[in-house]
This record gives sequence, C-alpha cells and structure tokens, in this order.
Amino acid sequence: MKIGIDFGSTYSTVSAYNRVDDRVEALTLMEGEPASIPSVVSISKRGQVTCGQAAKSQVGRKTVKIYEAFKMLLTEQNQAVLRSHGYDERYTPRYITRCFLNNALQGILKRYDDGRGLEKVCICVPEIWSRKVRTLDGRVILRDILQNDLDVPVGAVQVVNEPDAASAFFAYNYEKTTGRRFDGHLLLIDYDGGTLDITLTRVFPNQNGTMEIQQVDSDGEGENYPNAQGEYTIGKAGIAYMQTLAIRAMRDCGVLGEDETPAYTSPAFLSVVRDLESQLKSADCIESIEDAFEIYGSYRDLEQILQDEPDPEEENPISLEYNGVEFPVTCQQMYTVYRETIEGVVAEKIGKINQSVKRFIHADPCNPNSGAQDKFKIALVGGFGSFYLVRKQIAEIYKLDANESNDPRTQNIAADRRELAIALGAALLAEGQVILQKTAKYSIGLYAVTQDNIGKSHYGIQCHQIVEPGRPYFLRNDDSLPDTPDNRVTYTALRENINTFVIAFPGCQDSVKMVLKQEMRDRLAALPELGLWNCGFSMDENEIVTFHVVPRQGMPGQEYTIPLERYAQMFEMTEVTT
Repeated sequence: MKIGIDFGSTYSTVSAYNRVDDRVEALTLMEGEPASIPSVVSISKRGQVTCGQAAKSQVGRKTVKIYEAFKMLLTEQNQAVLRSHGYDERYTPRYITRCFLNNALQGILKRYDDGRGLEKVCICVPEIWSRKVRTLDGRVILRDILQNDLDVPVGAVQVVNEPDAASAFFAYNYEKTTGRRFDGHLLLIDYDGGTLDITLTRVFPNQNGTMEIQQVDSDGEGENYPNAQGEYTIGKAGIAYMQTLAIRAMRDCGVLGEDETPAYTSPAFLSVVRDLESQLKSADCIESIEDAFEIYGSYRDLEQILQDEPDPEEENPISLEYNGVEFPVTCQQMYTVYRETIEGVVAEKIGKINQSVKRFIHADPCNPNSGAQDKFKIALVGGFGSFYLVRKQIAEIYKLDANESNDPRTQNIAADRRELAIALGAALLAEGQVILQKTAKYSIGLYAVTQDNIGKSHYGIQCHQIVEPGRPYFLRNDDSLPDTPDNRVTYTALRENINTFVIAFPGCQDSVKMVLKQEMRDRLAALPELGLWNCGFSMDENEIVTFHVVPRQGMPGQEYTIPLERYAQMFEMTEVTT
C-alpha cells in the first residue's frame, strides 16, 4: 500500500491513489468520520494514550495532558519552549509524534490494507523547515520515526516539502480538467495552523506521461517565539491567531485582567481555543462572519469597522466560555487581532516573493492577465488559508475576482480543494504519478583561511541547484566553475582546514558558520591529516546531506563519507553569521 500523509499542526490527512479509477482520495480511519484527523494526543494520569478525534474530545479535562501542534516542536532545542508546552524527558515531541503517526497508520492499514502492507509512505513537512539551521533536522526525525520506531521498510519513506506535494495535486487536476499537460509556474500560498509557506514551483511535463516539479523560490514564517509575557506561541499562523484572539476577547470583557495571560497549556484555555476553532470552521459562523465583513467592501475598507460603534442588538458570531464565564468574540476583535498578528506577515512575505515571481514569469503576478496563457497559476493551500480575512487580504493583493473561477490564474487546478491539496499530492508522489526534480533548499560548504590569511567559503551544493540524489558535488576554486577535477579545491593539511562548515539560506547574504560539537570533531579526527584531498557534499531524496572526502585524481588513498543526518548532534545550533 502506498500512501501520502499531510502531517499538519492542527489536522493531518492520509491519502492514496486509486489505480482503477485514476484518482486520488483521502482515507478515513472509520466509516463516517472526516478525512481530517485532529493532530492531538492525550495522555491520562495512568499513561493511557489517545489520539485524533478521541483525544480532541478530552480537551478541557483536568485528568489528562493534551498535546497539540507537536510537529512544530519536533526540532525545538530550547528546553524553556518545550516545558512551556508541557513536555518533559519522557513525553517529548518525538514520542508524541510517534504515538500519533502510529495510531493513524495502524487505523489506515486495518481498514484499507490488501495484504501488501506499507510499500511507500510520502510524508510532507513545511517548506519553512528548510530555511533555518535549527529546523533542518525535522526531515531526519520524521524519517527515523517511521523507519525505526514504526517499522516502515527502510527506503520506503519519502519526506517532501508541502508545496511540492500541493503542486503535484494542482498540476494533476489541470490535466484531468483540460486534457492538457500543465507546463508553467505555480505559486503556492500555504497557510495552516503553524506556518506560512509561499513557494514558486516550475512544472515540466515528461515524455513518459509523468511530470517533474522544480522548486524555484520560497519564503515563509514559522518560528516559535515568546510574546511580551514570555509565553511561547506556536508560529505566526492559525494557532497564534486563535490564541491571541481568545485572550483579547477575554480581556475586553473582563474575564482576564488587562495584563493577565493564561497558561497556554491549561485545560481551561485549551478548551476555549478548541471551541473557538470549532466555531470558526462551522458553516453558520463562516456565513455570519462573511455577512458582517462584506458590507465594507474591499480589504482596505475593513478599517471602517474600527470606527463603527458596535450595535447592541447585533448578535456576535462567536460566544465562548472560560471557567464558567461566557463572553463574546466580535468582528472588531477578529479584525484587530488579524492586523496585529497576521496582516504584516502576509504582506511582507508575499511582497517579497512577488519580486521573484516577476523575474521568472516575466509579468506582474498581481495582474490577472499574467495567467492568460495558462502558464501561471495561484493557489491558496491549508486550513487557515480558508479563513475569511486571509482570503480577503490575498484577494486584495492579487486583485482576484470575487468569483475566483473566472480568474485565469486560478482556473482548472481545483483551487477550491485547498485543505486536501497537500495530502492528495503526497499520494501522487508515493505512487510515482509525479516525479520531484530534487533542488537544494540551501547551500552547504566549508569555510577556511587561505595562505593570505583571508577567510573564504566554498560551496559544494548551491541553493536551488538541481541535484542528483546521492551524487557528491565537490567544492570548486570558484563557485561559478563547473565541477571538474581541475577546478576542485585541493586540501593538503586536511583536518586543519575543514573544521568549519557553512550553510547559506536563500535571501540571506551571510552564511551560517557551524561550530562543531565533540561528536563531529571525533568523526573528523578519523580523516588523514596530510595528502591531497577534494571535499564535497551529496544530498539524498529526503534532503539528508553526506560529507565526502576523496583523494585528488591520481593520488593514493580511500574515500571517506560522513552522513550529516542530525545537525543538532554535530553542530551547535546557535546561528553565528559572518
């Protein structure tokens, strides 16, 4: 059985490709249940573990510990952040993730397995994980959980970025709808509970009937950060918005003091946020919010709501309860908190990537005519992307028609299926219906001081370079030169000169110097001290990097390889730029 998994901060979905009907479909754990599985785990005082919808129904109970958004904390090294969300030495984000994924996989196998077991698992991760040193290990952690903890066959796990999976789904639907292969650029704006990922991909049709996807550029936001009170929120997306909105509403009505902040992991506050989320997703509430905001017209006109006196006769769209006290959530509060927590992030990140999009499509992406030749499409992805204010702001930026189906930039790609796009695309990748062209998400190389006492970085793999999985790319005397034996940097005093690794992320002019931990020093100590050597890096299909040291062409010696699987184990995660 080959499956795709959209492992989300708030909800997760498992999917598969149906060969008989030539379609992808979301799978459910039980008949009648929705495909979206709440990414929630509860643990009772006796250690009983419950996952998914059953765990979510226990939110607010004092006899259980609730864990949510654990995906966003998988790579977190700051113990203060982990403790603030209820984790300890036993119940780590990795342990909770293992419990959740095991529950989902066992449920799917029990219902759908035809005796073949798990042949391939394609699991998706946020694009933002590839833009920070301290989050690069997320791919390895998920691979190890599936292969080592849950017994998925070695080599059967494929970890892919969420925008790549979404691109696969939208390009697949374009062909199903039009009968033509999509050959152009896709701009994915993926907004969910924990992260904002904005990615431009290039889709190429292949001769054999499949398609390739190349990532062109990306940006986003997803850091866990402390607020003014020192409480750590999760990212700058749906979860942070709901937490902040609940606190604002409680303060405005006096349930909380002006400077009072509840513990984010307290049962009472978790219950409030869960109730707020449920109401925001309900059809009646969605309609009520849209009716309230639509009278103001465009997104920029919504500011008027801050000047309008609230109508005491008007019913508020949401009513919540905290410790037995009922309080409303108003549209004014929704808009105010959106401006404070979300609007600036969306405007900054979209504005930045639009400059890149212009260069690649040779047109203004905010002009509807940029999609006239069916070479450029825009798709909103993720659960939080469905929220009215997010859609309204993005529609204002891109001048999208009120009826998106009339806009050539959104036609024929099933843009209305934004919440399932990642999961369904992952199933296409697992089945091999779509092939990913591997492009490096960051540059990696070595830093050394030359004989003239000048520090210089050389990169083996460059950001956005197309890489062949497993093939080593060697450091060259000039990064613009082709990788040939004559162009490669040659090291003589080997161990002395390769003690500093460097990483550079897209959009950053400075590189990150990786300070070695003792484990990495011990590995490098096994390398020969003298000789003539070339150094390079390879990247596998899961973007896990290996360091290669080989004798210069024609020189004696053996090849050495050092897998850089867990950066946190080999390098200090403090980012020092130079």
